[in-house]
Amino acid sequence: MTEIAERINLALLKEEGRAESMANKARFVILSTLALLALLNARSLSLAANIMNLGALIICFSYGGAVSFNILRRGYQPGMKYVTSCLDVILLFLLLFMYTRIETPTVALKNYVFLIIFPIIGLTVFRYDRRLTWVAGGLAVFLYLALISYLYLVKHILLSSNGYEQELFSPEVTFVGQLTKVLVLLVFVGLTAALAQYSRKLFVTMVQDQSNLQRKQELLEWELALAAHVQQQFFPRRFPSISGLDVCAIVEQGHSVGGDYCDFLQLDKDRILIVVADVSGNGIPAALIMAEVRASVHLLTSMKTELGQIVQQLNALLFRSTKKADFVTMFMAEIRTTDHTLKYLTAGHPPALICSDGRVRLLMKGSIPLGICSSLSSLKIEQEPFLPGSLLVTYTDGLLERTNTMGEQFGDEQLSEFVRTHAHFDAHDFARQLLAEVKRFGNWASLEDDIGIAVARLGVSSHS
Repeated sequence: MTEIAERINLALLKEEGRAESMANKARFVILSTLALLALLNARSLSLAANIMNLGALIICFSYGGAVSFNILRRGYQPGMKYVTSCLDVILLFLLLFMYTRIETPTVALKNYVFLIIFPIIGLTVFRYDRRLTWVAGGLAVFLYLALISYLYLVKHILLSSNGYEQELFSPEVTFVGQLTKVLVLLVFVGLTAALAQYSRKLFVTMVQDQSNLQRKQELLEWELALAAHVQQQFFPRRFPSISGLDVCAIVEQGHSVGGDYCDFLQLDKDRILIVVADVSGNGIPAALIMAEVRASVHLLTSMKTELGQIVQQLNALLFRSTKKADFVTMFMAEIRTTDHTLKYLTAGHPPALICSDGRVRLLMKGSIPLGICSSLSSLKIEQEPFLPGSLLVTYTDGLLERTNTMGEQFGDEQLSEFVRTHAHFDAHDFARQLLAEVKRFGNWASLEDDIGIAVARLGVSSHS
């Protein structure tokens, strides 16, 4: 609560500074308008009145300049709003008092200059301080009553009980006319004070909501960063070592956390399991499902479960524990280096590629994604030769769907061409180069979706 209160006070102080600058600009606009009116009426006024107007304008312009200089040099100070608002009122009534020294003193009570008091008080709304409005407005009412009392005591005016006709069209001053002006001014001050209070409540509520939202955002970002750190521990840092087989996997996240999963698990001295999966959606829900899939794969593998059974049990688990919208696509393959074979299953996943002797072919066969149906009746283990020098490339759909500035996707053709021309790279260099190529294709913009890449190469690798 203390932190929120500090934020509210800082925000109010900042808004008061803006309001003070705005009020000073309004001050110059009003003074410029009065200067123009004084110039237009100069011929119809006496020399004393013109000198009085000129002197008042010089004083007020100098005062406005001093306020601007003080704000620029020292910045806004909290008490400044009371000083400037009250000085505006005092200067206005000082001018009206000066009008009592000319031929017709009642001009001070009927001059249009009095109307300026309303915008002066109205500007206090933007300070969000009801007390300021009452102080400035109360001072205006007091000074106006003092002006009437002064003129009455020195016998410059004669208060009568006549109506508005006498008030408006003769030098005579009436109780009704002056009481009406005071009451109008009081009502305006009251309404302005209420508006200032209401505006302050709205502003405080807005700052509180913004502060709470910012705190929630900061907490969410911290949680996402923590989740991303935990998820990074799931990705393989070291890969199994099987003679003649070079492997590498990379997961590049488009968000803090995601649902892409790539892994290599050694089954025995000449067999390795490759797992590439992609959870629908993104964010923490997808990351939690990915963690569940990873843990299940590791558990089932440790139990020497067959390839087909691993996928079937994963499907049953996901069907029971997730919504149908939260399906998982997967490519799972077993490479045996002694007889150069590749057994694989594809469950709704983009087809993997094998490059051998400069030719690239797609592993197209497969079934529906995991978690949609209770069982995978169409699931079938496929087998392919994986001869020395062959390169296996599998990935998640974020790679193919990477778009450039023209809205074009990276797509199958560019991937196949990249595989064909870079098949002689070792697994690590190939994976890094492919990821860089995909990023370059998107003009190095942030990834729209996670990208997972898993590469296996059989035989002695050579660097380009």
